[in-house]
Amino acid sequence: MPLHLIKLSVGIETVDHLAAVQAHRRADSGQNKIWHQTRQTPTRAVELLDGGSIYWVIKGVLQVRQRLLG
Repeated sequence: MPLHLIKLSVGIETVDHLAAVQAHRRADSGQNKIWHQTRQTPTRAVELLDGGSIYWVIKGVLQVRQRLLG
C-alpha cells in the first residue's frame, strides 16, 4: 500500500506559480527532473516509492499531486 506526503507550499500563490518555480529550479540545476529536498530522509522511503505521491497544499487547499519517482 503506497504512502503519501503532504507538503505546505509556503510562498506559492497558484498551481502555475508552483510549476514555474519547479521549472526554474530544474533549469538552474541542469537536471531533467523535478525534485524537492526535505530536511530529513523519510524513514518509510520504500513505501513512499511504491506508488506514493506528494500532495501540495497551496493557499490552504490541497491542489496538486505529483508522483514520487525516487
